Amino acid sequence: MEAEKAVTPTLVVMTVSLMAGLWYWLQKKPHPNFPPGPKGWPIIGNMLDFVGIGPHHLFMSLAEKYGNVFSMKIGARWNVILNGSETIKEALIKYPVEFAGRPHTFSSDIFTEGGKDIAFSQYTPTWKLHRKLAHTAFRTLATGNNEKFENLVFGVTEKVGKMLTDKGSEQFDPKNIISLAVYNFIAQMVFGKQYELDDPDLIEWRSLSQESIEVFGNGLMADFFPIMQYFPSSGVRGLHDLMARFLKLLNDEIARHKETYNPDEEPKDVVEMLFKARQDMIDSGEEGIDKISETHLKMTVFDIFSAGTDTSIFTLQWAVACLVDFPEVQEKVQKEIDDVIGSGRLPKMDDRGTLPYTESTLYEVFRYSSITPLTLPHATTKDVNFGGYFIPKGTWILPNVYSMHFDKKLWGDPENFRPEHFLNETGTMRQHPEGFLPFSTGRRVCLGESVAKAELFLIFTWLFQNFSFKKPAGKEKEVYSFVDKTA
Repeated sequence: MEAEKAVTPTLVVMTVSLMAGLWYWLQKKPHPNFPPGPKGWPIIGNMLDFVGIGPHHLFMSLAEKYGNVFSMKIGARWNVILNGSETIKEALIKYPVEFAGRPHTFSSDIFTEGGKDIAFSQYTPTWKLHRKLAHTAFRTLATGNNEKFENLVFGVTEKVGKMLTDKGSEQFDPKNIISLAVYNFIAQMVFGKQYELDDPDLIEWRSLSQESIEVFGNGLMADFFPIMQYFPSSGVRGLHDLMARFLKLLNDEIARHKETYNPDEEPKDVVEMLFKARQDMIDSGEEGIDKISETHLKMTVFDIFSAGTDTSIFTLQWAVACLVDFPEVQEKVQKEIDDVIGSGRLPKMDDRGTLPYTESTLYEVFRYSSITPLTLPHATTKDVNFGGYFIPKGTWILPNVYSMHFDKKLWGDPENFRPEHFLNETGTMRQHPEGFLPFSTGRRVCLGESVAKAELFLIFTWLFQNFSFKKPAGKEKEVYSFVDKTA
């Protein structure tokens, strides 16, 4: 009995010591000079801080206390958050290699076929060659024949225009029509085909897109707690199912192109451009090209189609919503288009630069909507001293672009939608305004930036050249209700 009494205090002391040690280990930062940040809880870290608030808003709030470089532990992962234009651009431009990595996560392995895409894969020699190949194909599309590109865009507008005209003055939700326009442009560009609104493939693409946003928007627990990948879960099963359905659509298109591709003819779409770019690299003896497999090409198409459709759809949804909410802006845009282009022809790529108010309005939509308030997560590729702190290799980096787009010091009144944010006193467009980064920068700059800007300019200008949109009577406060929220 006395022995048992003696053991009990010992067990208590050992248990308390073990728990204290575990607490310390779980809370301990990767380095004594790691960026500061809010204290979190054991195991879950700072996850509860995100309840009821968007991460971009939370990060701006925390930056007021901890500065523009601070840390948070999300689950088992340490993250460094970057706020403000100067900080983000310094990291991504002055330290391009150090911040060029991507987090290696369970979901990214599934969604990249083991690291074979461009957007989510690691910064390696193979990745650099892969991006070079894709950039070669895209450069042909974006900087080649303007008339050919315009025909790609306006090849879909006749169908969309008829649908809008048929609506007349009735109240309607423009989401489906906008989606059809964008999906058909991207499909024509990438696959050389168009969809009808009831096409099963189009319905599947849209369904997969929405499901992907929900999966990644909610986050997969295995990404933040790696041990969870070894336990069966509906989230993991759902992700595998999602990717299998994506691959079914992609494999069908790649197979169709293999049957019809003629290397002696000019490529007709992005898939054929990728085929040609890869073969040209093989013929020129490009070192390492043998590591770029058909799966790499397939995942490149996946990146282009998925990212290209979502971002363009969200941007155009916001554009319609903003110009409905601010009818005086819509009137100015339409007057400028009438004065410069008129109604007798379609907009052209050469019209860029002659429509400063229209272009500024589109750029203001980019800023005001900030459809990707955070860039895709980065990761450090090596140990780096940055902002007065030490950040170890492999740390997750979250640049908060929203903090740039809504910086009062840079924009004055960022909460207001004003195209004048992008205009000089002379009425010309401001070139490269500070605090504007809708397509990221550095080694991970958006591959399709030039194509997206050109496509959106043409569709946006055509849309307001031919149609006017206004708020439904009695529903003035619901003008943004149809816009897909991405954050």
